[in-house]
Amino acid sequence: MEDKKIINVNMLGGFSLSQGKEPIPLEYANTTKMIQLLISVLAAGNAGIPRKQLIDRLYGNDVLEDPAVTLRVNAHRLRKYLKKTEAFKDADCIRIKLGNYFWDRNEVPVELDTEVFVNAYEQAEMETDEETKLSYLMKACRVYQGDFLPELGGEEWVAIACADYQKKYFECLKEAEIILLKQDRHEELLELSEQACRYYPYEEFYLLQIDCLMSLGRFKEAMEVYEKATTFYFEELGLTPSEEMVERFHAMSDKVQYHAVVMTDIKQGLQEEKFQSGAYFCTYPGFTDCYHIVCRMLERNGQSAYLMLCTMIDREGRPLTDEVKLEKYMEKLKLAIGTSLRKGDFYTRYGMNQYLMLLNGLRLEDCVIIQHRIDGRFLSFGLKARAAIEYKVQPAAEDSLPKENITFTKTNSLWD
Repeated sequence: MEDKKIINVNMLGGFSLSQGKEPIPLEYANTTKMIQLLISVLAAGNAGIPRKQLIDRLYGNDVLEDPAVTLRVNAHRLRKYLKKTEAFKDADCIRIKLGNYFWDRNEVPVELDTEVFVNAYEQAEMETDEETKLSYLMKACRVYQGDFLPELGGEEWVAIACADYQKKYFECLKEAEIILLKQDRHEELLELSEQACRYYPYEEFYLLQIDCLMSLGRFKEAMEVYEKATTFYFEELGLTPSEEMVERFHAMSDKVQYHAVVMTDIKQGLQEEKFQSGAYFCTYPGFTDCYHIVCRMLERNGQSAYLMLCTMIDREGRPLTDEVKLEKYMEKLKLAIGTSLRKGDFYTRYGMNQYLMLLNGLRLEDCVIIQHRIDGRFLSFGLKARAAIEYKVQPAAEDSLPKENITFTKTNSLWD
């Protein structure tokens, strides 16, 4: 009897089928009822899934005259489709027994990444030998490729299973971290932390990645991870670096070594990657350094500088929180600010609905002109906003007067 090749079923990070190293293409989207039926039967394992549960899962929100008949029709279409697929070679792999739908593994052997993952997790939980336990933990972490069936994340059964797999993954990662740190195996821990950051860009995983790189003496790479993490948190979430992240930054700064033979090499390394017109956009830590430098210069040259805070607000004057609208507006507002200010000015994303600017060498009345200029550029993009831009201005130097906020609130030109 010819050996039957195993079909690999991947559900962590997205649904796909493969045989050996060759993918098995499916002609239908993963969100179609027929492929959802295939996914449900495969995910059910050897126990199978009851007909009633399948009907609720696939057609619970649909108005159908007879959902049981619809299920039978879809199951027939699926069997017919799979039989025509080269990998299944006329096999009848979906069976019905006592009202349960299940995959016939004798007919077509399959290996599910979810089962491999859970098996490794359970083996690790039972294991007492540290090295063997670590091998199972590492296997579980490497098998895990992201959220369970992200294409169907809106389905309740998928969301429940996804949360369970994610919880197990985090447990494996934490236990592996403890053992690997104990054994000073930073290269392997770095691999796990890099993987975790790809799937879940949480600060704790970035911190772990930075710590591993620093332990390995790879300080420049650690700095690159820091810059990537802080940029992501500023631009995507509007969050400033935590104390732990800032501590890592100072530790890295003390260790990074730069080598240059002549001054021209140093100057070349300091140049901007590409020419930028308008104001200089930087991350919040960079903006903080710029602010400190400007305030020191003000003491010497006697010029003035102002901080201006731009906030997107709604009709009631509250900060705008609608994420869909907000990202569209903030992208255009960034462009409006960058092209409205001078090259010697600085700005940064301060919050999810705010930009902070540092305006050099101007008078208070010039801030009003800048406000109108930003409004004009913003409106030129053709957005019909149900929002406005609020401006708050304060002298940059602490000993400058007046101390109070000077606030300009735009209430007319941005309304649709």
